[in-house]
Amino acid sequence: MIDATTYCFGNCRFTPARQSLLCGDIPIRLGSRAMDLLHALVRQPGQVVKKSELFEAAWPNLFVDESNLKVNIAALRRALQTSGVDVPCIATVPGRGYRFVAPLTVLGPREATLPASIKEIDGALPPSKPLVGRADALAAIVEALQQTRLLTVVGPAGVGKTSIAIAAARAIANGEDQAVCFVDLAAIEKGQFVALAVSRALGIVGNPIDDVEGLVDALRGKNQLLVLDNCEHVLAAVAGIADQLNHALHGLNIIVTSREPLRCRFETVHRLPPLQCPPADAILDAGSAMAFSAIELLVRRAEAHGYRLEDADVPALASLGRRLDGIALAIELAAPQLKESGPAGLLQMLERDFEALASRGDGMSRHKTLTATLSWSYRLFSESEARLLRHLSVFGGTFALDDAIDAFGYLADEQDVTAWLEALAAKSMVSVNYTGRRRRYRLLDSTRAFANERLVAQGEQQAAMIAYGRFILALFERAEEEWTWRPREDWMALYGGWSADLRRMIDWAYRVEGQAELAVRLTVAALPFWVEFSTMAESGSRVEKALSALDDLSGDHLLLRMKLVAAHGWNLCYRYPFGDELEATWKRGFKLALEAGSVEHCLRTKIGLAMVQTAMGFHQRAFETIADLRRFMESIDDYSAAPNADRELFTCEFYQGNIKSGHAGLERLAREHATFGNRGQTSRFQIDRFVNFRNHLSLSTWVVGQHRRALEIAEEALNAALTLNHDLSCAHSLAVAATPIALLCGRIDLAQERALMLAERLKTRQIDTWPPFARFHQAAIDAARGDVEAIQRLREAIAAIRDCNFLIHLPLRYVMLAHAALSHDKVVVARRSIDEGMNYSRQRGDRWCDAEFLHLRGLVCWRDGDENGAMRHLQDAIDLGRESGALGFALRAATSRVKLANEIGNPARPLAELKEISDRCDSSGSTDIAAAHDALMSGHAQT
Repeated sequence: MIDATTYCFGNCRFTPARQSLLCGDIPIRLGSRAMDLLHALVRQPGQVVKKSELFEAAWPNLFVDESNLKVNIAALRRALQTSGVDVPCIATVPGRGYRFVAPLTVLGPREATLPASIKEIDGALPPSKPLVGRADALAAIVEALQQTRLLTVVGPAGVGKTSIAIAAARAIANGEDQAVCFVDLAAIEKGQFVALAVSRALGIVGNPIDDVEGLVDALRGKNQLLVLDNCEHVLAAVAGIADQLNHALHGLNIIVTSREPLRCRFETVHRLPPLQCPPADAILDAGSAMAFSAIELLVRRAEAHGYRLEDADVPALASLGRRLDGIALAIELAAPQLKESGPAGLLQMLERDFEALASRGDGMSRHKTLTATLSWSYRLFSESEARLLRHLSVFGGTFALDDAIDAFGYLADEQDVTAWLEALAAKSMVSVNYTGRRRRYRLLDSTRAFANERLVAQGEQQAAMIAYGRFILALFERAEEEWTWRPREDWMALYGGWSADLRRMIDWAYRVEGQAELAVRLTVAALPFWVEFSTMAESGSRVEKALSALDDLSGDHLLLRMKLVAAHGWNLCYRYPFGDELEATWKRGFKLALEAGSVEHCLRTKIGLAMVQTAMGFHQRAFETIADLRRFMESIDDYSAAPNADRELFTCEFYQGNIKSGHAGLERLAREHATFGNRGQTSRFQIDRFVNFRNHLSLSTWVVGQHRRALEIAEEALNAALTLNHDLSCAHSLAVAATPIALLCGRIDLAQERALMLAERLKTRQIDTWPPFARFHQAAIDAARGDVEAIQRLREAIAAIRDCNFLIHLPLRYVMLAHAALSHDKVVVARRSIDEGMNYSRQRGDRWCDAEFLHLRGLVCWRDGDENGAMRHLQDAIDLGRESGALGFALRAATSRVKLANEIGNPARPLAELKEISDRCDSSGSTDIAAAHDALMSGHAQT
């Protein structure tokens, strides 16, 4: 009988008796002498085979020169290397001989000398726990196997491919009366052992089969389901065997699990996704949380260890599910620790790393830890694929192919990077999804952590991070350029998702020696991003740090400094108190912009300066700044900022008491900018232009007596800001228009709704400008609802506003406090409020509420019993209101005058005057108009 012993190493099988050396399925051509030398070496693996023994094996009873041995050994090495054997096989032992050093498996001629991993295979279907959240996937797989005979379950490490394959096999076996043979190929090191493993699983023990033809013969005529589990490392061998078996045996069904498809004929691929996790913004209780399969699996498995779900745990559990990416193995490993650590504690551990998922068992299975499953896949990659995966770990979220090429194109040319990325995606190490029609990639958090550890271990982190930092810089520099023209919705969709990467890169660059300039440049490039997303607190801290770092950098960096100073000016607008530093910053910014020749920043800094001067109540200074700005625009023939300059001008006119001309100007601007669109540069001057113009117009419209129209304009502005989802514009609209206009019109419920909206915005955005305004509005609402203690809160809010020196609408706040005080019989408080308000208005030239202060003085005189003084002040208020155009205030004074006249018995002239003013105002829309109509009816009834 021929000795058919076979020696297996690398991907080769050597059968000396047949003079057969196969690499995969391809014969390696060797001379007979080389074959004899190889046989002599493999018979003593790992041992030194002396030269004399090798001469005897290849040239028995012949004398040959030693050079013949060297030539044949060299030929043997060359043949093995050329054929793709990727491990060293033959080592030279100088002066003595040679040693066979490759791992070697020997298969005997009859009683196979099988590897231990094959001997342990019995073909039985392993036990499994009940599936959670996989009912639909299981049904789809079982149904698919009615139409196909070869189905591959594909998915990332630990997603649950084995579990669902076992469940599907059990369901099919029970339903179809089909015999099941399960083969776990995880421990099969080489592809040439796959047929042997299947043979062993089928129970062919006495004479195991190591070729496909033998398997076909063994399975012919049988109704068999074959499950080939964990096939990614022997994919080519499994693909060849599965394809031939599928073609030859019509009674055979095959289920394969692998990180990537086999790519066989007639193969059906079922991609198994991670379990479903709640979205980050979901508001859940215990019941609704269990509708998400990742949470259900976590809770069900944790219950076996004593955990019980409570509503308070749901937010942390949802975050845990997302942190674990819905990977079933990770959830199974985390669940036993849930009771001991608590959801929040376990989440905190996993935020640091995934070591908390190390198994506490015996470590025998590669599935004992998530890291082990990832290591298993990682070892199967080519060095190029592994290197790209390590570099991709620096991406914080999703990315496109172009992003990977732009960031890490230095690793290889574009075609190679594309091929490697697609290979990683095919092997389920990189997740793929589609945004619109664009293909995007993402590393699961566990994969990212694993790959990043290896990036550090390989000494590649700094180079990768610098390359990635330059990519992020180029990305945000492009965003800054596109901000001038790209529609806002598109702009935010393109760049909004990079915020976490941006922050991480800036922080990293500051920590690493020599990278401070990169951090500063990243900060500058991100300035439009922070304003567009209203993250002013973050912008403020990062701009200040960048300005400080810039001072330590060599070189001038004029453009960087110019942009940072301008940004610092805007940031100071959202901090308290306003003061000399704020004005000085804007003036410095304009000087730098002139020096740098930047028209855009000259315009921004001048507009910024005028805005803060108005906000601080320095209207004459603002007029002078606007005049300077107009001269500058004329000198450069650039009027792009003219509408904003005009808005400042008309607002200042209005505040100074020129109500008719100021309101007319604001109306004209609103007509000229009447279309709301999703434009770029929403926040060029911090607040969207469409929104900003209408916020100021709504107040002037109320003052001129068009109350219903004022409510409509404020609502139009707020809706536009909400549509833009721009928090700065929303907060501005709620603070200076929507809430106060609702209060002035007596729409208390609407004012409360708007005040709550502002409070919610301020919870998520640290905008120091508006909290005192929000407190004032809430106190005014409470006072209107009968809360006498709210009067003190109104006073405190005004004091806080004055301390902050953000004095926009301050006269109106004194007016509102005085009215509230009078409504609660706090005459002393009302008198003090009137005096303080009038003194402030005279000092700053902020005269737009003067008519209402006269009205209030008349009401106080009336309370004091001074009817003549009351009549005189009320008439002065009416006259001033009509003359200046403040018909809303005139209407209030005229209504009070009719009421007083009814008391003293002479209502005729006051009635006529009220009728004339009322006819010039809206016919409805506020409690003031309703009160005027009631006074007219009552007065006519008396006459």
